[in-house]
Amino acid sequence: MRLAEVLAAATLLALLSQPALAEPRWLACKFNAGGKEQSFHMVFDDMRGTAALFDGGSLVEGTSTSINFQSLRTRFPQFNITYNRNDGALAVSPVGVGGLMNGECRRAPPPPGAPAVQ
Repeated sequence: MRLAEVLAAATLLALLSQPALAEPRWLACKFNAGGKEQSFHMVFDDMRGTAALFDGGSLVEGTSTSINFQSLRTRFPQFNITYNRNDGALAVSPVGVGGLMNGECRRAPPPPGAPAVQ
């Protein structure tokens, strides 16, 4: 009798549950490059493991993206980005030049003109 109740409850739960939906998160980031402040918008999606920069009205997707509970790491042709999700710290490392530029990112609404993220 108890087994029938458990099976009925599991079946009901399976019928009523919905798949997890990805929630893209936008970040407004800024860093200092040689005394000049640079800023950009970035969007990432935990469930899909993707990150992209908003540049010139379109999204440029990063490669080798790694997202976990603590950090986001992704590569772009000209630089690598590491974002610490705990304190908002940002590290930008130019490819081939060396060095590390520090900054910060904060949650933000999508910028004006940003394409819809699927």
